[in-house]
Amino acid sequence: MKTVNVTFSIPEHINILLHTFVEKRGLSKFVSKAIENAIDEEKNKLKAAFRQAENDSDPELDETMADWGALDGEDWGA
Repeated sequence: MKTVNVTFSIPEHINILLHTFVEKRGLSKFVSKAIENAIDEEKNKLKAAFRQAENDSDPELDETMADWGALDGEDWGA
């Protein structure tokens, strides 16, 4: 797997905790896994929000979509 070096800042107390619980040789693997888990969590939140939005009914939007839907069957001279 190709890797890249990155530089970012973290709060000092997080750095102390990180080095307290993770051996120096395991830092990259630990941080990579933590980031991957956080990204997965954000993806799941986004998916849930999309599902919720899809299931929520908005009568005003439904009416607008129905009005515009009538145009779907129109022959635009193509």
